[in-house]
Amino acid sequence: MADKETKDMPERPSITWLIKEVFDALCLEDKVKSNKEGSSEESLEKRCAEACKKRMTQKAISPLGVKGSLEDPAARMAHVYLHFIKNAYLVNSVLSDAYAACTHIPSGTTVFNEVMKAIDWGRLSVFSLGGGPGDDILGVLMFLHRHGFNAKVSGAVADKCGAWEKTMNSIFKSLNSAQGADVKIEKDKLTQQQLYLQNLWRRLDGGIKYHKSDIRAPAYFLQPYSAEAMALAQADIILLPFVVSAIKDNEDCSAALQNVLENMKPGALLIYIDTAKSGCTETINELAYWCGLRRIFFLTEMTFDLPKYEKKEYLDRYSKEFEAESVRSTKVASIVFKRPSAACEFERKGRMSERERKNIQQAQTRLRKKNPSFRFFAPS
Repeated sequence: MADKETKDMPERPSITWLIKEVFDALCLEDKVKSNKEGSSEESLEKRCAEACKKRMTQKAISPLGVKGSLEDPAARMAHVYLHFIKNAYLVNSVLSDAYAACTHIPSGTTVFNEVMKAIDWGRLSVFSLGGGPGDDILGVLMFLHRHGFNAKVSGAVADKCGAWEKTMNSIFKSLNSAQGADVKIEKDKLTQQQLYLQNLWRRLDGGIKYHKSDIRAPAYFLQPYSAEAMALAQADIILLPFVVSAIKDNEDCSAALQNVLENMKPGALLIYIDTAKSGCTETINELAYWCGLRRIFFLTEMTFDLPKYEKKEYLDRYSKEFEAESVRSTKVASIVFKRPSAACEFERKGRMSERERKNIQQAQTRLRKKNPSFRFFAPS
């Protein structure tokens, strides 16, 4: 891997800059693995380039949809390079739009009532199904930072590949790389970029727990009183990033997915994101209906582009080595479901901050512009 770094720092805080540290960790892992098992005939860069081509051919966005093993660091490197940044921003965007659509500013009430109560109490539990390196949980941290919410996030990921745990830990550890283990750096000496990443890191409550669990093996998935079943049952937000399209050909997976929906606690949110052409929207809608969930936000097709400040040039060195471009634009269907609870509305305990109000208004304006007939929440 080339050691040359981009000299120009980001104009605005950018998560693209996490990629280098994550790749350094994967390179070290590959080196250790090669020393133990014997050196590979092909370089890591070449194997990663081949993995990128396979991913683009398979059109696999979720790690669950990848054919072949993800134990090879090159395969995980390909996923992080192609989809990590886009997936994190996508979850941030869907949550922000859904929150704006479900919030009535004049009265301060929102359909996100139980989630907002958890945020006001200072602790939010998030469960990711098939999230791989936890890019979707990073998106939740970005959503909290965007609105100025200071809740601590207790995160959990359930995925079939145990090797993702190392990669995930590298990613979230690198959020705090500016401070280091022993050296304390004063705030005024940190760059804007370092401050942003640290603000995301501070919202984590003791890291993210990883559970090796495969939804495509329903006989062993979410066993009663298992660690992943307990994490799901306690979650305020459950994330399904591109999972349904990855498992739709497996007949047993519908029952396993139904089990996920039935185990949601009252007031919890289910965030469904998948490709617009996957044909899975009807499947998740039917399952949600039979499990008693309420659909509170729905966009049949959402065109998403990475923000301009996440410059393509930041990854130029990797695009040449891997012979592929990181995905920057995609069309998805996004739905947010809620498990109904006794409460209908939640009156905010404190005054809505100007930062929160401004972000909600911007999202509402954007939604109205793209979808003139879009219906926003209004208390009766």
